[in-house]
Amino acid sequence: MGWKSKKRAKALVMHKTKIRKDDTVEVITGDSKGVRGRVLQVDRKRGKLMVEGANLVKKHVRPNPQKQIKGGVAERHSMIDFSNVRLVTD
Repeated sequence: MGWKSKKRAKALVMHKTKIRKDDTVEVITGDSKGVRGRVLQVDRKRGKLMVEGANLVKKHVRPNPQKQIKGGVAERHSMIDFSNVRLVTD
């Protein structure tokens, strides 16, 4: 048998945060710095969240007539790390 590298699985840690879904947060670092938005989704296992209007990425979509999907370039939200946002209290 030859030498094989073994991938080690990362231990899943539930990150503690006071940020919840539908809270208002402000992005403090990155390309979307200064954007305020509502939290759409929280992933405590990976330590990330999705903010409305921030960290938009472009995805090329293939047309699919069966699902009534037109082809082209679609913008969608991407996850941001907890450490890059700050909770805004109004």
